[in-house]
Amino acid sequence: MASQTLLRYVASSAAKTGRLCLAGRTSTLRQWYTAPVHKLDKYSPEIVESDWYSWWQQRGLFDPKKVDNASNADEFSMLLPPPNVTGVLHIGHALTLSIQDAIARWNRMHGRSVNWVPGTDHAGISMQTVVEKKLERETGKTRHDLGRQAFIDKVWEWKHEHGDRIKQQTKSLGASLNWNEEYFTMDPRHSQLVRDAFIRLYDDGLIYRSTKMVSWSCALQSVISDIEVDKIPTEGRTLIEVPGTKAKVEFGVLHMVEFPIVDPAPHGPLSVRVETTRPETMLGDVALAICSRDDRYKGLEGKYVVHPLLAREIPIIHDDDLVNPEFGTGVITPAHDENDYACAQRHGLLVVPVFGPAGTVVDNPHFSDYIGKSRWETRRKVISDLKDTSAYLGSRDAETSVVSKCSRSGDIIEPMLMPQWYLRCSEMAKTADDLVQRGNVSLIPKRQQATWHSWLTETEDWCVSRQLWWGHRIPVYHVRWEGSIAVDLWVAATSEEQARAKALNKLSAGEKDLLASTTEGGAVCTVTQDEDVLDTWFSSGLLPLLAFNHASNSKMSSLDPDTCAQGPSKASLSTVLETGQDIIFFWVARMTMLCTYFAQIPPFSTVLLHPMVRDAQGRKMSKSLGNVIDPMDVINGAELSKLQDTLRRGYLSGQELKRGTKELAKMYPNGFQQFGADALRFTLLLYTQQTQQINMSLDGVRASYHFCNKLWNTFRFIHMHADKLEIHTDHVDQNSNKQWFADINDRELTVFDRALLSRLHGMLHTYHSAMEAYRLAAAAEAVRVFVQRDLCDRYIEICKLSLFGNQNATNQAISGSNDSSDNVITMVVSPHVRVVARLTGKVAAQPAQTTSTRKATSAATMAKLESELEKVRSVVGSAGYQRSAPDIVKEADTKRLEMLEAKIAAGRK
Repeated sequence: MASQTLLRYVASSAAKTGRLCLAGRTSTLRQWYTAPVHKLDKYSPEIVESDWYSWWQQRGLFDPKKVDNASNADEFSMLLPPPNVTGVLHIGHALTLSIQDAIARWNRMHGRSVNWVPGTDHAGISMQTVVEKKLERETGKTRHDLGRQAFIDKVWEWKHEHGDRIKQQTKSLGASLNWNEEYFTMDPRHSQLVRDAFIRLYDDGLIYRSTKMVSWSCALQSVISDIEVDKIPTEGRTLIEVPGTKAKVEFGVLHMVEFPIVDPAPHGPLSVRVETTRPETMLGDVALAICSRDDRYKGLEGKYVVHPLLAREIPIIHDDDLVNPEFGTGVITPAHDENDYACAQRHGLLVVPVFGPAGTVVDNPHFSDYIGKSRWETRRKVISDLKDTSAYLGSRDAETSVVSKCSRSGDIIEPMLMPQWYLRCSEMAKTADDLVQRGNVSLIPKRQQATWHSWLTETEDWCVSRQLWWGHRIPVYHVRWEGSIAVDLWVAATSEEQARAKALNKLSAGEKDLLASTTEGGAVCTVTQDEDVLDTWFSSGLLPLLAFNHASNSKMSSLDPDTCAQGPSKASLSTVLETGQDIIFFWVARMTMLCTYFAQIPPFSTVLLHPMVRDAQGRKMSKSLGNVIDPMDVINGAELSKLQDTLRRGYLSGQELKRGTKELAKMYPNGFQQFGADALRFTLLLYTQQTQQINMSLDGVRASYHFCNKLWNTFRFIHMHADKLEIHTDHVDQNSNKQWFADINDRELTVFDRALLSRLHGMLHTYHSAMEAYRLAAAAEAVRVFVQRDLCDRYIEICKLSLFGNQNATNQAISGSNDSSDNVITMVVSPHVRVVARLTGKVAAQPAQTTSTRKATSAATMAKLESELEKVRSVVGSAGYQRSAPDIVKEADTKRLEMLEAKIAAGRK
């Protein structure tokens, strides 16, 4: 019977999947009969999800298909943003993996060759910090005790021992990545690419060395990126813990200091009052600035004030760009404030540094009482000394201020003038902006285009150097000749020998002649490589050139535009980049600039940006707040004690740990239930409808867990009654789907069957449209509503009546075969399984073919159509139907009547 035919099909789908397939756990026709099958009485995500990943990998299901002469439409490539090798999977990673995996699987189901490339970032600052702490804990030594090369060897040891941790966690989420192409940003191929790219940019005149104001971490003794700076707003007096200090440090306080005027005018002011939140930097004051529009200080320009600490005179200057009349005045400390430095440049003022790289007062004879003291010790002593001179007028709370803190070390950032290497960005930024404005690169959501344009039109040159040991050492050499000629040159090269040769070529003809005529030993040449390493964003910005370059496995240069665009006429190196909107400039824009410069095509054609994940109250997730949600705890479950132990193993201060453990006990008194990866992934996809920020709650994961359980029970229901309907799931002909559908007689369908099929078609249409537009939340919601409301809560309950031989008055009032519900549940679940399974899409087999899609030319066919039309009209016109049939059934039957009438009219023509 047709019911058994269709139910065999749904059983075969269940046999092929063998388990809940919500997050991609469905097999393919390729050797599907060997897939893991779990016969459980109750849904258990741990058991269901346990052994599928190895099964997938063994069969190469994640590898790109090898297609000769494939067009761009047949290929889909995507790069996974590389997590830090030192890190563990956090909720942001889980969101990225969930979104990208759904996109990758959907494209595979459309027959495309999908290359989703994974990798890890060497994480310069994080890795060096982790290994340094481990070294100090185990041996009591610092990296300086070991020396550079020995320390780097220790870093590689750590990487080999612990570097696969995040990879295994990624697999636990079911991410269908092409692990054959896995990279590490310090591996030989990538290191060569980074070195070649830097040298090319340097030789093209785009990289230069300059002394500018940078964000300096005294704890790390390195420049850090803006993304590694946490801005902490303060209102009034605020105490903050700072590494290396026993007591908390005070911030958000304005200290008032009096500067006596030299030779004051009669009846004029005798002194000028200055307010500062950083009295420790007063040692570097070189001027006092006032606003020309401030009537209180008219006539003071050109005069001098006496510095109350250093007992020396400093000039009074007008600078309306720096001084706000409402605020009053400002002393200029150009060595430790970006705005003051700009003022000093405008007025030609001397720059006097106060603090060195370690954050202690420099050796300056004028600072004799302060030399070697830390910033905070200096602050206390400055205030004390000012009080002794009666120049200190007290303090008051600042209304608002911002404290910059290093996210890596917890140290307070010190603005500092340092010589660094910079990349000129203006021309490359314009190119990247034009790509978006012209539509060569699409940003989703579109509102990001305005932000993209604003940032790229105002971007500054990029500081690419870092004062670390772990990372890509900058391939620049300082070449110096001393003796008969004195020449200092910087050159970019692959070795000392090449550096010497390139430097020699840069000498003038006269210098070369003098060098050639010099007797042996008359000029000594020294070649020294720069100690700095490159910013990790520089190396990660080149990743598409390595991952999607046809020349990457050949002897040809990966930076050659001709080799980058090999194959079909490529519009971009890859198809899609999906990442967090917080790194749109640090990574996405810079990657666009660098890759387009070398390849002459953009690194991707579409950029999909997801929002930041925060807690249920909208707060940033922080261990000190106790609101961090670890994806592995959500997947595997975790008791409260385990969550609190995780906090204790971190680097929180005593007070932060106390607060964090208290908050954990308040928010999760019973810990985390074991929800499984499917529930977490489905929840995160639903959350992407929150486009500004995602407020993550375990209540959403719990709802998705119940959804998984409902879907599991749907398949269990089918398996339970397989024998009764003579269905055998141990072996089913994988090529028999078309034959089964051909045997279905749609005249047996009840109005409930037709209503469900109508809903199925509507869901599939919504799903496909949403996936094509990267609206994954809409796609997931369409699936959820269909499964829960239409399939399970309504149709399965009706199906049970037919299955168990019970047919109530409503069924009798609506004509149709007693078996039809068996037919339709099979028809519906099979394509639906593939949609839900990967949150993906191409339906492997379309629902049963209806009479509207067949040729209606013969008299017999016309007679059947007319008979069916009369039958439907009879049912629709019955009193029982009008009284009892749901609105969705009536809607479906109306469409059915229109379809039959159209088919008959076409046949008569």
